[in-house]
Amino acid sequence: MLIAAVALAVGLSTLAMTWRYRATHPQRPAAMAVRLALSTTPHAALLMLAAEKDFLRDEGLDVTIVPVSHGKFALDLLARGEVDLATAAEVPFVTAVLDHQPLSILASMLSVSDEMAVVARRDRGIAAPADLLGKRIGVPRGTSAEYFLWALLIRHRLARDGVTLVDLPPGRLADELARGRIDAASTWQPVRQDAETALGAQGVSFTAPAAYTVSHVVVGRTDYLHQQAEMSRRFVRALLKAERFNRLHADESLAIVARRLKVDAAALQPSWKSLAFRVNLLQSQLVTMEDEADWAVSGSPGASAPTPNFLPHLYLDALLDEQPDRVTVAH
Repeated sequence: MLIAAVALAVGLSTLAMTWRYRATHPQRPAAMAVRLALSTTPHAALLMLAAEKDFLRDEGLDVTIVPVSHGKFALDLLARGEVDLATAAEVPFVTAVLDHQPLSILASMLSVSDEMAVVARRDRGIAAPADLLGKRIGVPRGTSAEYFLWALLIRHRLARDGVTLVDLPPGRLADELARGRIDAASTWQPVRQDAETALGAQGVSFTAPAAYTVSHVVVGRTDYLHQQAEMSRRFVRALLKAERFNRLHADESLAIVARRLKVDAAALQPSWKSLAFRVNLLQSQLVTMEDEADWAVSGSPGASAPTPNFLPHLYLDALLDEQPDRVTVAH
């Protein structure tokens, strides 16, 4: 009886300790595998933080990150079925929808209106936006950089066909500009900074802060997001955790992103201040995508098509379940 009593006491003690451990160390949910094409730009910073600080893993997501240079390439991988999710600005997403790809936005994670610029060579007689007419401008076609260039031209009442566009990947823009193979380049950070540094005093930059607000979004196949509703919720929760971490630990966040992008934190800091990191799905973003669709169609010779309804291409359920106040889209 004494042995039995001791065994019972030990068993109850062990059980109590197990309960206390589980209360203070909640078990992670079963891991779900996700392949993510992640653009190597500051715009995808929240996901870099989510990976670095284990927010994705804590939500039970086993994420394989496929780094890509920009969002259009990420969406190409998504279209080929090589990844499950992709990050991109909303312009390549809009063009993908126009191409009848069955994609939807899970969440927007950033907006910024004053970081993009056209960087030009002064020795080509360029001192003002009007001097861009007749010049060769490098730009990754089908991206937010192309849409920004169009917005800049419209703002200064310059003809869209008054410039020659040279389709170049982001990684080649600064070098092609420095070598004089193009007269100007339309781009985002940190490529913009690379181009400005390469030209030095011979460079001039044109911005248009109020002309265009770009959003960086997480995109998946529409059927995948609906079928993987639990994964979608977990992913959104990880993004919200990363947003909060960035808000509370801004300097550490900057250092993490700079290290992942392999750039100097001090060099990244000026443009970092302009980035508004917030997880949401806004009506204003929907309106911007409709404008971008009109732009894309009008730029295709002989093309005419009605503006698509982008509402079915927004997966609202995950964010509505987790934080409904972040959704202002009329639905």
